[in-house]
Amino acid sequence: MAKDDDTLSHLSNYPWLNTRRRIIDYIKKFNQRMVVKKGQVFLEYGEELTNVYCLEDGLLGIRSLGLNGKQRTLGILRPGGIYGIIDVVMGFESPQYEVNAYQDTTLFYISKKQTLEGIICDPMLAFAYMECLCDIIAVLNDSVESSSFYSPKQQLLLFLRNLCKLNHIEDYGWYRAQYSFSHQEIADIIGSTRENVTMHLNNLKKSGLIKITRRQIYFCKDFETRIQSEFRHYGLRNC
Repeated sequence: MAKDDDTLSHLSNYPWLNTRRRIIDYIKKFNQRMVVKKGQVFLEYGEELTNVYCLEDGLLGIRSLGLNGKQRTLGILRPGGIYGIIDVVMGFESPQYEVNAYQDTTLFYISKKQTLEGIICDPMLAFAYMECLCDIIAVLNDSVESSSFYSPKQQLLLFLRNLCKLNHIEDYGWYRAQYSFSHQEIADIIGSTRENVTMHLNNLKKSGLIKITRRQIYFCKDFETRIQSEFRHYGLRNC
């Protein structure tokens, strides 16, 4: 689960959305739980959102359509992640995004009524919701900005950098990423094509920066240090 001081800004340009412990504890108190299977589209475009959800385990992606009609993943929710706050608090009835499961995912949830009752009755919980709203808005704005500023290759480098920064596992001299993605899933996340992603991943494998086995990405031990030269070479900012 996310820690109280686990903010979003340190994963700029690739938002793994987390929340505050107070909100998580409040949602878990009602002990309402459900499971979303891998590959399932859990929330469709325009479908009414009736609950606020918190991930116990698994991985969800939040996808939206751009002005050009191309679908793009705005954020990834991992354990401790929460979604539905903006829609419920602001009273939106039909969200303009969809949510899909990258893995089998277990969710705790509370209804709109339970959410609003908590905000009204507990000022500290209301403040935690406000902080969470600000974090989500800031990181989504950053995601939209990065999608227009960076090339697909630069987006891939940022994706790998921030994937590596998550809790990885040492495995025979390599760092194994905590989560696995197909080339198509990575392409959807960074707003590129599968062919483009495959080409650039192959180049990174040839340079010894990564290796991939059964969709599992492994990073060399000095990956973050070595990748910094790539960032400078391509002129990335805020890296």
